[in-house]
Amino acid sequence: MTSKLLAKARPEGREIVNVTPRSAGWRHVGFRALRLVAGDSEHLNTAERELCIVVLAGSVDVKVGEQRFDELGNRDSVFDDAAPAALYVPAHQSVVIDADSPAEVALCTAPADDQPRSVKRLDPAAMRRS
Repeated sequence: MTSKLLAKARPEGREIVNVTPRSAGWRHVGFRALRLVAGDSEHLNTAERELCIVVLAGSVDVKVGEQRFDELGNRDSVFDDAAPAALYVPAHQSVVIDADSPAEVALCTAPADDQPRSVKRLDPAAMRRS
C-alpha cells in the first residue's frame, strides 16, 4: 500500500505541495509549500490553527494583523548552508505574505490550544540544521 504521505512536488505552478490532515489521514499537522514570483501575495487566516511560515528560498514581507515583518529570507536555495528564516503565527490571525523576489515558502500548521500567544520571528542563527 502506498503511503498517503508520499506527496510529490509539482515541478511548475504556484503550489508545490499540499498535505492536509485529511489527505494524510491524521488530525494534526498540515504542510503546504508555495512558489511565489516577485510581487505575488498569499492571503490566509490561521482560524483554529497555529502556523509557522518558513522561507525556504528568496525573500518575503509578512503582515500579521497590523504587525509587519519585512525581508524574511536569507537563502537563494534550500541547499544553501544556512538555516531558513521563519515566523510563528498563533491562531485567529489574518496573514499576508508578499514576495520581494522569487520565493518558496512552507506553511506548516497544527491545531492551536487556548493559550494566548504572540507572533514571533524565529532567528535563523538560533536554529540547528541537519
